[in-house]
Amino acid sequence: MAPMQAPPTSTPATHRTARTPARRRAAGFTLVELMVVVVILGTLIALVGPNIWNMLFKGNVSAAETQMSNFESAIDQYRMSNKKLPDSLDALTETDGRNPYPFMKTIPKDPWGNEYEYRVLDRSTFQLRSYGEDGEPDTDDDITWPKTDE
Repeated sequence: MAPMQAPPTSTPATHRTARTPARRRAAGFTLVELMVVVVILGTLIALVGPNIWNMLFKGNVSAAETQMSNFESAIDQYRMSNKKLPDSLDALTETDGRNPYPFMKTIPKDPWGNEYEYRVLDRSTFQLRSYGEDGEPDTDDDITWPKTDE
């Protein structure tokens, strides 16, 4: 009997599998396929992006109006209890002998991170204002409460 030989450690060049066109194609995407995907994504972003941005802005405006409505309720409660309007919004978070609990726990900032402006116009009228996204007074994005018919 002949001694056994160990199998070769490397395969000869003749045994390598040749890449066929079908196998080469399965290895990745072509430039045309990638360009089609980029164009489709760009079109979707161009069509949907502005709508999403507008909805986010409207959501912030609605949140500010909701907070201002909550301020109005707390100010009305303060007025009924103290027979006058508060001098500042901070007065809504304080307790006194008549009110063991504050009218509001904290004074929130508007959705853009700015302080609300509170002004007493006369003995029974007040105005709340958020300076909006730009944080600048007297611009188009300001939100006032109570709402005015402008």
